[in-house]
Amino acid sequence: FYKKNEELKNFISLPVIYENQVAVLVVDSKERYQFSIKLQKILADFTQQIAWNLQPENQDNSEKPSPFLQEISSYCRFLAESPDRSSVADRLTQIPASLIPCTAIATVWFEENQQEGRIIGHRGFAHDLSEIRVFFGKGLVGSCAKNRSPLLIQIHEGRKTVVFSEDEKSEDLQCVATLPIQLNDTLYGVLMVGSSEPDGVTHADLDKLALVVSAAASALFCTDTKDRWIYDKNLDPVTGVPNHRFLTEHNLAVSEEVFQPNRTVFFLTFHITNLTELYEIHGVDRGDAYLKQLMALFSKLIPSPKFIFRLSETCFLIMLMDRGQKEVERLISKLKHLLEHKPLNINGASMEAQTQWGLSVYPRDGRELFSLINQSRIQLTQKTKVMA
Repeated sequence: FYKKNEELKNFISLPVIYENQVAVLVVDSKERYQFSIKLQKILADFTQQIAWNLQPENQDNSEKPSPFLQEISSYCRFLAESPDRSSVADRLTQIPASLIPCTAIATVWFEENQQEGRIIGHRGFAHDLSEIRVFFGKGLVGSCAKNRSPLLIQIHEGRKTVVFSEDEKSEDLQCVATLPIQLNDTLYGVLMVGSSEPDGVTHADLDKLALVVSAAASALFCTDTKDRWIYDKNLDPVTGVPNHRFLTEHNLAVSEEVFQPNRTVFFLTFHITNLTELYEIHGVDRGDAYLKQLMALFSKLIPSPKFIFRLSETCFLIMLMDRGQKEVERLISKLKHLLEHKPLNINGASMEAQTQWGLSVYPRDGRELFSLINQSRIQLTQKTKVMA
């Protein structure tokens, strides 16, 4: 079967027999050497393997990926890429009918350590669910949350089945499934799926929904982690109070919260002028403990409404609302007296502070947040305090 002279030095052929057909395995070489008994045995094993693979039942008959697997993978990815909690709830109500042909879907969030859940998203219900309160262990959803296990219930005509709450109005559902949305030990909520058809939701559907709630839980974990990171970067890591970045990023929100009609707001800043020396003398641990205790003391002594911020390493801001000028002046005098005559004892060390104080008033001195903060800092007046 060679089309030209190949000048072969060695040649061996072996039969490959499968069913009623015979093929031939040919091995040749242009080198002069003998096919040893051992090599012939190895080649014979090859022919048996070839014959086995040629049998129809052993051939690779793998088909293209299942359309169902493609669709559920695509949907779960859509869920996992949700940018925030609201999007997760919204996308959970968009489960394709080709995956789960259900009549109604609802998503219920259970906040950490809370016994009451909120219906955050839903579709397919005849009645409004916005006022429904869901409690741990009550109804199908509450029981699912408490036991952290899926439920599949057939609703029989004439028999009342509580899905969310005793206060709910009857819906045309004959089959309801509930699944916990959880990751490890963290319960985020419950997905409720209902059908108006008997056996409209099956155990096979529960398996599909298990993939869905798993993707949803992963998405919620990611969004919560992102939210915590954003929250933490806007807090001073030592004292836990909001920092300058928080005021910068939430300028509008803070202004709307603080600057209300007929309200006077006092911007009190205090600068600890020897804070660096306190850290150098007493060490980082005592320095941090001093600031934490100072913030705790201010939080206790200053009545609400108030906000406390850390503007820089050594400067803090206290916003005081809903009080008069004389009350604020008395408070400032009290704080100054406290720092002068009652030094804080931190792990056996009496820590002394030297401070400067400044004050600006809304709307007397301005109406813009950072303008008022800057005016308060500009008005800082030196008053050195030696605390024994």
